[in-house]
Amino acid sequence: MLEITNKQKFPVQLLVKSRKKTRAFTTLNIPGIGSGNNVRFLEDERHTEYVDRIRNMGFISIQRVTNQN
Repeated sequence: MLEITNKQKFPVQLLVKSRKKTRAFTTLNIPGIGSGNNVRFLEDERHTEYVDRIRNMGFISIQRVTNQN
């Protein structure tokens, strides 16, 4: 599982794979820093190259999180 944090004051929109359809894509909107909800969790199989592109631009940070139940 990936923890995605928006480091900017403006919202960031990511293109990720859909949960419902195997070949479909959907958008994930991450609010800015001031909203208090700037952290989202994303399953590994929904990750796309667009997420890496936004990370390389410096808009978001990504950390790998292990599930501990």
